[in-house]
Amino acid sequence: MKIELETIPVWDGVKSNSECFLCDLMQQSEHHAVSYYLGSSVMHPETRVRVHQTGFCPTHWESLVQAGKPQALALIGHTYLQHTVKGLESPFHTIAHAKSPRKTRQGVQAVDKQIAEHEKGCLICSDMQSRLDRYNFTLISLWRDDREFREEFTSGKGVCVHHMGRLLAMAEEALKGAQISEFSAELVELVQRNLKRLEDDVWWMTQKYKAEHRDAPWNGCEDAHKRLVHKLIGSGRIVSDS
Repeated sequence: MKIELETIPVWDGVKSNSECFLCDLMQQSEHHAVSYYLGSSVMHPETRVRVHQTGFCPTHWESLVQAGKPQALALIGHTYLQHTVKGLESPFHTIAHAKSPRKTRQGVQAVDKQIAEHEKGCLICSDMQSRLDRYNFTLISLWRDDREFREEFTSGKGVCVHHMGRLLAMAEEALKGAQISEFSAELVELVQRNLKRLEDDVWWMTQKYKAEHRDAPWNGCEDAHKRLVHKLIGSGRIVSDS
């Protein structure tokens, strides 16, 4: 398997002391991808073709809206709209001129098929998945080849449960023989140890709300509830609260 390594960001991530540095890297990747599709690439015909052929998922359409670049979004949105309208012309005509329920159903089925085809992909999701695969492959390769990295990684906070799953799956592609079992065992032990740490932090947070512990120190557990959610499902899915 030939994948370009991303050594510097992975090393920086491991040293960041984050609950999941892969989440952090993916948030950066998402920001870069949004900026790319609203940047100078919007003037390239090949980019516009990719947009109208694939488009974006609802989440990333909203990210493009929130980026605050209306002119660039209007340009790619106009191309995408034209492609959408063209694909719906025929089923719309069928429905509008149907003389029987059977013809109407045919038109509705054609609309459903066209919408499903139109919404099945997302350029930003695809870009991010490719980047995540490179980060995972890099992490596993550094674990295999660099003793200092291995010690730094296995003694840290590890990754979230969400990203652990993909790492375990990629070990089969990046490693051979006994290395697969060794990496998998070390990763699982790392995640288990950090889940226990968070369990203890969240328990103490619940105790701090009791009257008898009001004057006791927080011991760094003020945000334990957020860190727990981050560890379980990934930081990109957390909704801010007070």
